[in-house]
Amino acid sequence: MQSRRDATLNLAALLHHAPGGESEVAGEGLFAPSDELLDADGLKLAGPLSWRLRVLNTGGDDDFIVDGEVEGSALLECRRCLTQVEVPVATKLVYPMLYRPSEQPLMLDEISDDGSEEQLVFGNPVVDFAQLLAQLYAIEVPLTALCRPDCLGLNEDGVNLNEHPELAVKRPEPEHASPFAAFEEALKDLDLKS
Repeated sequence: MQSRRDATLNLAALLHHAPGGESEVAGEGLFAPSDELLDADGLKLAGPLSWRLRVLNTGGDDDFIVDGEVEGSALLECRRCLTQVEVPVATKLVYPMLYRPSEQPLMLDEISDDGSEEQLVFGNPVVDFAQLLAQLYAIEVPLTALCRPDCLGLNEDGVNLNEHPELAVKRPEPEHASPFAAFEEALKDLDLKS
């Protein structure tokens, strides 16, 4: 398995598969997506992303399968107090791949009319998976986060109440009456054993 500081794999050993030849190429490592990729996906990261990929030859000259995972910590604003929160995010992937010699980078191509099936198409044996991994990671990042379950949020003046809890307005505890209270009262004397 190759360990890398980027997200590229050289698949030349898998092309033109011969019996007894290489049937898989695997790699792992860390990569920091470019600012362009981060901005396109609206991401902020706490550090580089960790990735693991394995590309398998399915027996032909140009048909492959890639599987793997990418994980790291995204930075989000707490939805109550707006402080930065590190949120661990991980995702797995499995895609069929097709080799079509060209100068095109790795692309996601729909192989069904309804868009339900996709495959990756690559034209160069040295494949950069960075954009795909960043996009798949971005899909898994939650829309919101909390810095902690009991976050007090901000007051009307924008003061973080977690740092100044003495400024928090004390609210009366709501009574949690059962929505079935009336039925419970009417049925309490019902004997179901007879």
